[in-house]
Amino acid sequence: MNLLAQKLAHLLVENADDTFFEDEIRYGLEIVLGALLQIVLIALAAMLLGIVKEVLVIVCSAALYRRSTGGPHCKTFVRCTVTSLIIFVSMGFIVKFIPVYYLPVYITCLAIFSVLVIHFYVPVDNPINIINDKSIIRKLKRQSYLVLLLFLLITITSYVLSQEMIIITILTGLLWQNFTLLPWGQAFIRSLDLLFERIEGLLKRKEVMKC
Repeated sequence: MNLLAQKLAHLLVENADDTFFEDEIRYGLEIVLGALLQIVLIALAAMLLGIVKEVLVIVCSAALYRRSTGGPHCKTFVRCTVTSLIIFVSMGFIVKFIPVYYLPVYITCLAIFSVLVIHFYVPVDNPINIINDKSIIRKLKRQSYLVLLLFLLITITSYVLSQEMIIITILTGLLWQNFTLLPWGQAFIRSLDLLFERIEGLLKRKEVMKC
């Protein structure tokens, strides 16, 4: 993915009329291409399991919310993809078993929980690019509140239209993203990242032994 982003960035800069920073374009392309590949892989897995609608709504709601809230990162693209695949596909199964009788309670609790998380923890930035500017922090908090409000309006509208599964999947996506913003949510992601790192190490050792 990094190599593809490098080649595309170089090609764009080489053929551009204006001056651009190749590294910035490469970084942006790497993020976009990586996100698209992850969505395609998750969608294919969900399609094979017959839960594509549920999974895609969860992914989209969590991803849009994450844009302003931030969140923890795995150290490599492969680990991030595997983690996302496992988490989102699992949640796609779980939502089918969540009772829909208490939807107003779910929406109210999620709204209160999200406001508290945004107030105390947003943004959760990347250790490589730490955000210290208070004006940027306030801006990201405001954006997070607006995104949350948008999703709450969608859930309320869906409730009026008796679209229970849409509500459940949106709330699940938001709940997961809120969880990853908390200290123990970040610790959970780091634990998965470490687990997959050890698995990678074991697989590499086996290959070396075969050679």
